[in-house]
Amino acid sequence: MNEEYDMIVLSTDLTECILSGIMSVNGKKILHMDRNPYYGGESGSITPLEDLYKRFKLPGTPPASMGRGRDCNVDLIPKPALP
Repeated sequence: MNEEYDMIVLSTDLTECILSGIMSVNGKKILHMDRNPYYGGESGSITPLEDLYKRFKLPGTPPASMGRGRDCNVDLIPKPALP
């Protein structure tokens, strides 16, 4: 890779996404990278379910009763329950 960038942003947490978006709108050339195979860093969601099993080293694959792998997302941070 023999390119030049004005900024390199590591992680796809909210702050980094906002920063890279603002800089790119202002004409900067941005390289935005994340070590995870999903966006959102610690506040991301994992899809498909097979990736959830890999991330938490769960044996086997999701059971058919959970639906297709892309039928839902699993948030990495707990959210308050709705009343």
